[in-house]
Amino acid sequence: MKAQTQIDIPEKFYITYYAKKHQKFITRKGQYSHPDNIFAEGKYYISQKGEPCFIYWDLDAEGWRQATWAMSIKERV
Repeated sequence: MKAQTQIDIPEKFYITYYAKKHQKFITRKGQYSHPDNIFAEGKYYISQKGEPCFIYWDLDAEGWRQATWAMSIKERV
């Protein structure tokens, strides 16, 4: 049986995670759903490799991004 993971993710947030592409921790402004399409939502899941993954809309780059492993999400007010 596969364990279900549930976390509370605010609609708008700052996310900090290790970016393999940049080889360092980065912080981005993000939100859970697409700004122009509230039906297009992000997703949090555990990959087949057992890695926690989070897909979110990057407000800085205006595109979908995926964060893995060590990540911190802080609500934007």
